[in-house]
Amino acid sequence: MQVGNQVRLVFWSVAAAAALLAVDTFVTAVVTRDLAALHTVLMSPRSLRQVEADYHNNLLVAAVGTVLLAALTFVVRRHSPKVRAALWVIGPLLGLALLCGLVGGPEWAVAPTGEEPELLRQEYARAVPEWYLWVHGVAGLITAGLLLFVAGFLTRSDLREYYTEGHGTGDSYRSWIDRTSA
Repeated sequence: MQVGNQVRLVFWSVAAAAALLAVDTFVTAVVTRDLAALHTVLMSPRSLRQVEADYHNNLLVAAVGTVLLAALTFVVRRHSPKVRAALWVIGPLLGLALLCGLVGGPEWAVAPTGEEPELLRQEYARAVPEWYLWVHGVAGLITAGLLLFVAGFLTRSDLREYYTEGHGTGDSYRSWIDRTSA
């Protein structure tokens, strides 16, 4: 695969991860707003606070990740070892933070056992809507996968050469693979 195609693959992977995190940020903000307006009768204040804390954690990770990945999207095509190092550090750390948020999300604070009254189960369902769990889960899982893929993909020797060699623009750069296959 030519280096230009590899750099485009990295670029689009980071851009897709940023877009998915932007969607996750939006839906988490929506459910956080809805939770603030939720009036409960049977749900304990402790459970409500735990759900709110989990939403805020998810919102923080998604918002900060969106900003970081958006910034990386603009610089990912530059010939700079700092860009490669940033992708190596930010990608796996953000991916792991997203996976931790998926494993310890708000649904655990309101997990029904089946012995609750119907009204309490309805309050749980309003506090943590099922559609949010799907959107947040899919966006987080795909984003984590993309970020871990990018971090691993950047270990390729021709990409290492692309990012560490101080050549001009990406259009004039030719790796040893491109030079030997021509």
